[in-house]
Amino acid sequence: MTTGPDTARRKEARLAMRLTPAQDTLIRDAAAVTGQSLTDFVTAAAVSRADDILADRRVFRLDDTAWEEFAAILDRPAQAIPALITLLGESAPWDT
Repeated sequence: MTTGPDTARRKEARLAMRLTPAQDTLIRDAAAVTGQSLTDFVTAAAVSRADDILADRRVFRLDDTAWEEFAAILDRPAQAIPALITLLGESAPWDT
């Protein structure tokens, strides 16, 4: 998985970037308002954006635990969900 706290692992990778003074001020102000360190704020924002961008891709990166959980969910027998059956039986808003 790509999101969530990563306090159990030592952070060794670095990311450097150049910013305009206005971008730097904006990001620092936003971090201060949220009470986060600059590193935590930028990391959370970048990881969230990366997750959003990669969400519609056909290839997903999962660690072994997440893969086992995903495979177990796929292997479970299908279950009828009454609310979903009702929803799928309705006309789409653009068809009316």
